[in-house]
Amino acid sequence: MRTPAAGMALVAFGAIGFGLMPLFARTAYADGLPPLSLLSWRFGFAFLCLLPFLPRLLAARRDTLVAVLAGAGYMGINLFYFLALQRLTVALTVLILFTYPLFTILIGWLGFRERLTWPNAVAALLVLLAAILILAPAGFGESIDMTGIAMAFVPPAAYALFVHIAARRLSRMAIPVRLGGVFLGGLIAMLVLGLVIDGRIVAPASPAGWGATVALALLSTVFALGLLLYGAPIAGAERTAVAGASELVTALIVGVAVYDEALSGTMLVGAGLIIGAILLAARGEANRPHAD
Repeated sequence: MRTPAAGMALVAFGAIGFGLMPLFARTAYADGLPPLSLLSWRFGFAFLCLLPFLPRLLAARRDTLVAVLAGAGYMGINLFYFLALQRLTVALTVLILFTYPLFTILIGWLGFRERLTWPNAVAALLVLLAAILILAPAGFGESIDMTGIAMAFVPPAAYALFVHIAARRLSRMAIPVRLGGVFLGGLIAMLVLGLVIDGRIVAPASPAGWGATVALALLSTVFALGLLLYGAPIAGAERTAVAGASELVTALIVGVAVYDEALSGTMLVGAGLIIGAILLAARGEANRPHAD
């Protein structure tokens, strides 16, 4: 069913793939693979999955170009996330990242003149509160680096804009064109950044590294981004942003199950708040008058 709730379910399910990224990334890093090289291989393998649809991409050149630019722009801006990690704690950087539901609502309201609804606004605030509860045990750092904080706010704002583009402009494209263009854009951005910053693109050194890289491409890119780009036009940008917060719950489960990280009561409350935020946003749309 193409209802907003169904779209949110697709996005939330896809976000599980995003939540698995730390598992695959840590394995690849342990194999000696630098972040930009890993991301280059990630989008390279993802784009290979879309090669059977290459004629459709070439036939829809204008749409493909828009998708490539959207993918390259958003993925390239993610460099600020890694720059912020050099100045701030991981917990504070990730917490700032999860302000993106609020950015999504503000961009929709101010930039696209969308109606500001209280369920979406409350759901976005619940996501931010949940991120604070889940990440607080890791510590946010004692000193304030304003440059690092400014860098950390760039990715969530960019992601919010990307979600709006996915829900509006990319929704007019065929799925293979939508995915192929974004994957190709991500590949171009990561190759350029990898060559400029690192001077080369490094290949995995072991079967474990190759396996983690391929899993990152298939589960955390083709699967996760595919469901995001398919579900976003159905759910709408604001509800997409809220549903995507299930990534944080998945990452929490991975940390406990795989890395034996401690699980506190506040973390469980935070996970519950995210689930509640998703249900609130979905219920708010269901109760919205049809005339709207």
